[in-house]
Amino acid sequence: MSHSRTMSETISEPDSVISFNENVYLSMKNDISTATYVEHARQIIDQLVTKQNRWIETPPRVNNVDASRVLDAMLRNARQSGGENSERYTACAICACPEIHDQVNLARTLFVYLLWPFTAGSHRPSSDLISDQSTPTSDDTYGSLGSANPERRSGFRSDVNRRDSYRCVVTGMWDGEHRPVDSNQTWVSLIGTRILKRAVGVFTMERADTAAATWNTIRLYSGMSEETIRNMESLVDDPSNGMMLHRDVHAIFDMLKVYLEQTERENEYVVKEVGGRWIHRKFLDSTITFRNHAAPTRDIPLPNPHFIALHAAICRILHMSGAAEVFAQILDRYDGAAGGNAGILKSNGNPVHQLSSMMSALYISTSLESAA
Repeated sequence: MSHSRTMSETISEPDSVISFNENVYLSMKNDISTATYVEHARQIIDQLVTKQNRWIETPPRVNNVDASRVLDAMLRNARQSGGENSERYTACAICACPEIHDQVNLARTLFVYLLWPFTAGSHRPSSDLISDQSTPTSDDTYGSLGSANPERRSGFRSDVNRRDSYRCVVTGMWDGEHRPVDSNQTWVSLIGTRILKRAVGVFTMERADTAAATWNTIRLYSGMSEETIRNMESLVDDPSNGMMLHRDVHAIFDMLKVYLEQTERENEYVVKEVGGRWIHRKFLDSTITFRNHAAPTRDIPLPNPHFIALHAAICRILHMSGAAEVFAQILDRYDGAAGGNAGILKSNGNPVHQLSSMMSALYISTSLESAA
């Protein structure tokens, strides 16, 4: 392969993504140490970074994607995302791509099927659905997506609010109607924030396989149990997927600029950010501990550490790989080309097809501008 490849022309089919993951999953089942796979994967990345044809082309006036940075960020954050199994999966996936075009295609697949759905999730309404997926196999994955219930669980905010003692877990501010009588705090309505958004893996029945490919990848990279993935449809509205946040913190958490990094202590986290100055210095690197303040009256589950770890990993990967900047450029350019009406496309359909449509529209727009 002697040239870069255009993303909108080479997005892998969902079934091929799942088949690749199945093969990687099988290749993990041997006596070769994870450290050996990681070492080999790093050698592949070190070689790829020297190749001129490592780039994935994007529309004009949008930065191209460096495949080596995507793979490097995925590997560096794998262990924190889901432990040794996640690191093993990521290293094995890279090792399964001996040729440069295979490595670039793997980076493109992760860019489209894993990183983009999380980014798209911060640009769509929360009424969208999140899908489920139970095993690494194609048949089971497709089957598990067929029974999505569009109704949302009532009481999510009230349960999370009660568990978190009616306070923002980061700033400590009280939810307005629950302020102590002697408090001089201004009225603030806290937001029940979902760690994993409904928009991640959103699907329509005719394209359920797209969400299947996304969740198949998430399962292997995050280290979540089959049971958790299988129940994701209901868990998205469970208190284990939520926390109370001040609206400003909620916004940057949703934008994948702020995340929680787990400490060695159970349910204890440190507030972190990626790039820039997104959060007040007073709260950056502060430690928070989740407790069920509704106990013993109510047994309300604490935030799932796997959900928090996956959110944190995606935040870091988007920043380290440069993908966050590329996605922002695509969205900004599309908004401009669509005359500010891009929200219609961004909030309907599934994320992978949205990205493909936006990319195609930008190429067409550029062609029309050149012809004018």
